[in-house]
Amino acid sequence: MANTTLASTLRGLCPPPFYDMAMFGGGGYVDGRFCAPVPQIKKGLVCCLPCPHTDFVYPPEFKTWYRVAEGLNVASLIALLFLLVSFICLPAEKTRRHYLSYCLIIAAALLALGFVVPFGTKPPQCYDEITPNDMFSNLTCAFSGAFLIAGGLSMAVWIFIRALSMHLQICWDVMPGKRFFYWAQGLGWAVAATFFTVTITITGVSFRFGDVCHVNSEKSMEDFWGPLLAIAGAAMVVQLSTFAYCIKVYIKNMWSDDKTETQSSAGLPSYTTSVRTRSARAVYRRVRKVLWLQWRGITIVVFILVDVIFFSVVFVYLNSVETHAADDIDKAMPFLLCLITNPVDRTKCFPLGQELFVNQSTVIAILIMLSLAGIQCFILLVRASMFSAWWDLIRSKTSSKREFVSLDAKQHTNDVRNYELMQVTRSPLKVPESAVTSPGAEFDPYRRSLTGTPDYFGKEVQREYRSPTLSFSTPRPPSQSAMRMDWDPRSTHARGGLGLHPPVIDDEEGMRNKI
Repeated sequence: MANTTLASTLRGLCPPPFYDMAMFGGGGYVDGRFCAPVPQIKKGLVCCLPCPHTDFVYPPEFKTWYRVAEGLNVASLIALLFLLVSFICLPAEKTRRHYLSYCLIIAAALLALGFVVPFGTKPPQCYDEITPNDMFSNLTCAFSGAFLIAGGLSMAVWIFIRALSMHLQICWDVMPGKRFFYWAQGLGWAVAATFFTVTITITGVSFRFGDVCHVNSEKSMEDFWGPLLAIAGAAMVVQLSTFAYCIKVYIKNMWSDDKTETQSSAGLPSYTTSVRTRSARAVYRRVRKVLWLQWRGITIVVFILVDVIFFSVVFVYLNSVETHAADDIDKAMPFLLCLITNPVDRTKCFPLGQELFVNQSTVIAILIMLSLAGIQCFILLVRASMFSAWWDLIRSKTSSKREFVSLDAKQHTNDVRNYELMQVTRSPLKVPESAVTSPGAEFDPYRRSLTGTPDYFGKEVQREYRSPTLSFSTPRPPSQSAMRMDWDPRSTHARGGLGLHPPVIDDEEGMRNKI
């Protein structure tokens, strides 16, 4: 009963469900009220639609779809964090990480945080019966709106830089290097931070659709939507020019495949290929290779561009409708009369309200597309090698570290005869001195410096060296005469000629006698 009396007092002369604006103060986002003068009832009377306005425009199922969008953003944030941790912890050959992917993932995570923050807190959308909360009256609104603005601007900027990088590689055969990296990092984040600061300080955010705060309509075109559409439009122009170049290269290569057959002087067919044809094929092979390596980035650019442009166009249209709604009461009169006629059962007025503003299907499409932006980045940037690398990393950390131990080493015994090098009595080898003890008295430092190794072999075990039969390094005594050579072909398996020994030629006369 008290609530009914209070509501009647706040309505004043306004018909239900409207409230008299004169009964309320100036807290909250005053410009977000949906009010209109009603001089037909009383001069100077201004009646306002209750807050939240979406309850009078969209059916209750809209809240369910909004919760679904917030849940999708939670999943997107988890997937994006998995990508970031994988890029940091796993090897580069497993993740194929790149700084453009890092920046795009961070931008998508900021956008997802704009929906995740109110998903957990469930903030109140209204300051009073007709006034929505803004970033000054609600802290959750400030954080969600800031994340949404930062994520949207960052995604647009890094999509443009990614499209420009692919355009340079595909169309101009220029590989962006360290200088491009520094310019991209500086300008990319600087541009996003500049427009974010201007938007959050001049335009501000407030509750307009559901639990997430969006950019206010006043001055939003100059501060936020205009720069966002300009950056997205530039990225679209660069991407379309890249596609046009690829189509041109494909068509030129297709025509160059038709070789011209001529008749040679020998009567055989010959094919002549010009330098232009060969260059067209080379360009086609290069472009096809780059496209095969960059197809993920191209797909990401296309998807995010569609999301950003669609989201921007719809909200620019909504801002225009809300700005001119109070000025054109005749256009909104069917919807207002329906609410006055049906103050309790408002379902009959939903089609009229959606016709005046934005229909439910479009708003749901915007929410789902924004929620799927992070999931799209995850699907196109994740690789199967990441999961196997994580499995190997976890298994290496959790399994016990065991060293390989020989079976012989497990037999702890003091019998030195079990070791091959310790058999002193059966082997001619002498046990070497320990590396940590001083050498014995038989150690000769001069002999070690000459030979390079200690004298581990005793004299009592030295044996006479016997040369093998087929050895080529057998030492032989020098011959008696320098000109006489005794050579046995059987010792080296060489061919002996006509006899076992070659003729001995003493002088020129002997040579003539032999001939």
